[in-house]
Amino acid sequence: MGQTIEVTATTVGRVALFSTDRSITGQDGHTYSGPPADPRDPPAELASRLFNEIGGVNHVHVMSNMVAARRTEDWDDETLAEATGVVESLFVFYPPIVEQTPEEHDQQLRDENYNATITDIRAHNSDLWVMRVTPDEPIDPFDAGKYTTLALGYWEPRADLAAEEFDTPQREKMARRSYSVSSSIIDESGELVESHPDEVEFYIVQVRPGEEEIPALTPRIFTKGVGDRIYMGRKFTGHYTLDGVNPSDNVVFLSTGTGEAPQNTMTAELFRREHEGHIISLVTVRYSEDLAYTEQHDVLLERYPDYRYMTITTREPGDLENKVYIQDVIASGRLEEEMGAPLDPTNTHVFLCGNPAMIGLPKWDEDGEMEFPEVLGVCQMLHERGFTIDHRRERGNVHYEEYWKER
Repeated sequence: MGQTIEVTATTVGRVALFSTDRSITGQDGHTYSGPPADPRDPPAELASRLFNEIGGVNHVHVMSNMVAARRTEDWDDETLAEATGVVESLFVFYPPIVEQTPEEHDQQLRDENYNATITDIRAHNSDLWVMRVTPDEPIDPFDAGKYTTLALGYWEPRADLAAEEFDTPQREKMARRSYSVSSSIIDESGELVESHPDEVEFYIVQVRPGEEEIPALTPRIFTKGVGDRIYMGRKFTGHYTLDGVNPSDNVVFLSTGTGEAPQNTMTAELFRREHEGHIISLVTVRYSEDLAYTEQHDVLLERYPDYRYMTITTREPGDLENKVYIQDVIASGRLEEEMGAPLDPTNTHVFLCGNPAMIGLPKWDEDGEMEFPEVLGVCQMLHERGFTIDHRRERGNVHYEEYWKER
């Protein structure tokens, strides 16, 4: 069976350091920027597990008894604990289960790993769901805009025909991904949803296999139905919240695709607070059928005179010769016209979620100087208008939540 490794874990920003009670390599370090193609030795196997099991890991370095793993976002307690478990169990090998049919074994894995039930699915189209999940145990209240983890086992079937190759230990693990909590804003009776409902709503698009990567989680989610079991993280985390927004501030939500999810949750919270300033939400998608919340927003537009909801598409037939992006809506002044107020950094907060090319997050050097991407993004446009961008622990008035690549 093997022995577990004793591990001490600490974090420095987006890097987690794991000190072990035994050496995993010699004095020569092993560095990985992605899952090793052929993980035959312990450091490569450990790197493979960290990339495949811990969402957002983009760099792993193993040397002697130290392991460093970097993520695209800060480590939270739950994710750090999961990564620690991966390191601890590197040398643990479990014998095959006997006297069980494959179906019985898969059900045992579900019983051992899942902690929530899918209680509602609104299928907007074949690849786009609004899904609600009810946890087995009540969860603590959390701020609008935060995210948690959804997961299903690799033993679950897929909705597509993509061929996966993994060994028995990998098959018994879970495919995980972080999802921002979404909100329909109003319930079936037309009232604002509660701030902490029993069901947690998620906005999910099925990711199709690409040439370079086979998505692991969403093709499995799209085989499920109401009443099926799933794993949902109990910790909700993230800095993409309404902290610092005053009652009279104008609030601008800009998103692509399912990046609308946290924006809807924060919009609902602002309405519950009886927010006094202007609120506008602008969403860009490929096709109009990729918008799953338009009916709810139509009700809100009639009810709240200072609220605006805008949508733009990029691949409808009429878009081919006149493609418009969020950056164009800002540059033309149309966003301010629709909102009914200027983009004034003294009283406006802007929230960005979705395609990193739209966000255009800069890189900061040691002196705090910013270098923006070559392609003009919203961050640069707002910076040039006097806005400040969230950076580390310093809160500005431009807030961002990057997500794009599905694992």
